[in-house]
Amino acid sequence: MRLPSRVRLVITVVVISYTALLGIAYADPPVGFTETWSGTSTQNWGGGSSVTNPGSGGGGAGGAGDGYLLVATPGVGHLGARSNGAPYVGDWRSAGIEFVRFSINDVGTDEPLEIHFAIGNGSNFWQSNVAISPPENAWGEVTIDLTAADNFTQILGTGTFDAALHNVDRIHFRHDLAPFAQTPDSIQGDFGIDNLLLGGPMTPTFSTSWGRIKAQYR
Repeated sequence: MRLPSRVRLVITVVVISYTALLGIAYADPPVGFTETWSGTSTQNWGGGSSVTNPGSGGGGAGGAGDGYLLVATPGVGHLGARSNGAPYVGDWRSAGIEFVRFSINDVGTDEPLEIHFAIGNGSNFWQSNVAISPPENAWGEVTIDLTAADNFTQILGTGTFDAALHNVDRIHFRHDLAPFAQTPDSIQGDFGIDNLLLGGPMTPTFSTSWGRIKAQYR
């Protein structure tokens, strides 16, 4: 029996509303997506720190005139930025995203930064174990492997790392010292992020000079 169009419309609205309450994502993040922060937009990145884009006066990874994401604390506090923007929300496993690659810079004064990448959702959130100490006033390139849970520590909620990547609603960069927990360590400092790439097995790897890819790890 064919339902009247008005009844079909009501059923569709109910289904959409129900799945929205469950937090089901309809689109997976696109492999190869790259955030470059052109212009002066922060592209919906924010957090407790000051999050800005210096724009043409910034000197991002692309050189003079290139914008980037600048994360700073004017005083001692939690240093970090997060995004729940559409390009990052969804099922990373089904999308085939196996790593994230980005450029990072300890802008301004040299500080003892230990920056970590974190991913997941509000009930299952994980932080990379690798502490990144960005080069001072220079851009270094870093790759975070997402294929093994051993690379990460759970800092919020319960569930497996694989389950977290099947239901991502945010990603995060923050300064933190081991041992890792939900509340990070405080510091006064700043760092820049540029050219954030979501990579998969078919994503090309580019060879660059040592000066461009230099990144220091603790």
